[in-house]
Amino acid sequence: MNEKVLSQIPENLKAIVDRGQSPGMVTLVARNGEIASIDAVGWRVMDKEPLETTDVFWAASITKPFVAVAIMMLVDEGKLKLDDLAESHIPEFKGQKVKIGKRRAEAAKHPLTIRNLLNHLDGLPKNPTRSRATKTIKQRVLIAAKDPLMWEPGTKSMYGGEGLYVAAYLVEKYSGMPYPRFLKTRILDPLGMKNTYFTIKDVPRNRTIPRHSKPRKGKWKATEMRDFTWSTGGSYFAVDGGFFSTVEDLFPWYQMLLNGGEYGGVRYLSEKSVRELTRKQTGDVKPAGHGAGNYFALGFLAVVEPQGSTAALTQGSFGKGGAGGSITWVDPGTKTIYIMLQNAWGGDKNLTQSTFLNTAAKAIPSK
Repeated sequence: MNEKVLSQIPENLKAIVDRGQSPGMVTLVARNGEIASIDAVGWRVMDKEPLETTDVFWAASITKPFVAVAIMMLVDEGKLKLDDLAESHIPEFKGQKVKIGKRRAEAAKHPLTIRNLLNHLDGLPKNPTRSRATKTIKQRVLIAAKDPLMWEPGTKSMYGGEGLYVAAYLVEKYSGMPYPRFLKTRILDPLGMKNTYFTIKDVPRNRTIPRHSKPRKGKWKATEMRDFTWSTGGSYFAVDGGFFSTVEDLFPWYQMLLNGGEYGGVRYLSEKSVRELTRKQTGDVKPAGHGAGNYFALGFLAVVEPQGSTAALTQGSFGKGGAGGSITWVDPGTKTIYIMLQNAWGGDKNLTQSTFLNTAAKAIPSK
């Protein structure tokens, strides 16, 4: 990649920080399996402690695709299939009904499939108050199985539903391990992701990035970052947003996917499974994605029609963003990985994201 252009990434992002539109961010760009640039811009503590490239951010929804990858590992092992009915693996889902109006419910015409658990088309209602009272993923899922569905699975979309927890329970059932242990032994440790944490308590305090908030006409204020427990009560890992990580830790995770499921001589997934994970999985359902031209894949977001914030990417790119303004994109067309982590509530996150992506993409040599 063009080093002169890559050097403009921190320069352009620093201008955004200096204008008060962001507290700071850490970025990484990799191409053809090698890290091309890694930069820290801005502040851990405003105007006092600068960010470092090894700092740990709340990964938020970047956590979601891990359960989809775990499920595809089980698919590769022949333990289940994507189009299996959930009830064939979890009997409690048999006879599930669909809500019709306020008081009626009818038997589902198209019962919930495992694919639906991962593409945000499951129709399972959220019940945060009840979920916070549960003590395990299994308990949460078995209670949810009794709820009427909000719609016929596969016909409407709601981001971040209960499906991911049902999928995590399937991982526990067929691996014989708690979901976090499966992730650690099958994914994190083999990939060398030693700086990815399940709880904020395990993150070294000198590397923890606080939550930065800013009202429209105010200054950035830092508050202590906490675990994502709004729907778990802290009793178990938040499948949909619990990780804390660094840009360097996320690099091998995305490189493994870019490689078609292999990294460092170890095969984690079949190439077929990687294609399923990263392609559009929502059919004709609309809306079913974040941003124009993007659609839900399995855990990931797939770029079908690059435009707007994804104009610098090629068709077939995939990735995941997170609350706080973090973005991660993998572009198979150019063999490039883009990672930017930030914990910002306020400012101009769209400007920050597009500036990073557009600047970095310009460093790719023209053919």
